[in-house]
Amino acid sequence: MYNIFSLKKEYKITGDKVILKEPVKENWKEWAELRQSSREFLQPWEPKWPNNFLSRNTFYNFINMVEESLRNKTGYNFFIFNKKSNVLMGGISLTNLKLEGYKSITLGYWMGESFAGKGFMQESLKLICDFCFSKLELYRIEAACIPKNLISKRVLLLTGFKIEGYAKKYLSINGKLEDHILLAKIKKGI
Repeated sequence: MYNIFSLKKEYKITGDKVILKEPVKENWKEWAELRQSSREFLQPWEPKWPNNFLSRNTFYNFINMVEESLRNKTGYNFFIFNKKSNVLMGGISLTNLKLEGYKSITLGYWMGESFAGKGFMQESLKLICDFCFSKLELYRIEAACIPKNLISKRVLLLTGFKIEGYAKKYLSINGKLEDHILLAKIKKGI
């Protein structure tokens, strides 16, 4: 179960081990430190980081984009915090929100290296799926991962995603166009 609170423009979802919260400018230092300490772990699975990726200015631009997406109801972003320690562990993005006939959204996520493999992302994805189906009233959540990213594929399958296809040269990852497995989770009863 989760609780969603709306305080001004902030939102959060609470689980057993994690709290998913809207990223804010005050998270910059913790975010930059976590991303830097996890760089070698994350970089093989993400678009190439620009030279100024960890800068305060880049992060503030990200926050402005998050706020604009929220205002326009085109996407949502969450940071994943440990419920006990309130330490930042990772992030989830919901983009490409399509309403009307589609009622779908695209999921992306990352986890800091020291928190990976401990069940935090699996719980976070379950919470996000519930948020998408209950709060946003969507029917479909889409995700993609590189075939050799077995950890990401496994966590998606464990949270109810099903493989739907394979896309050649789908996304530039670490400076190279990579093939991706396409997955989706459909709301029960649809």
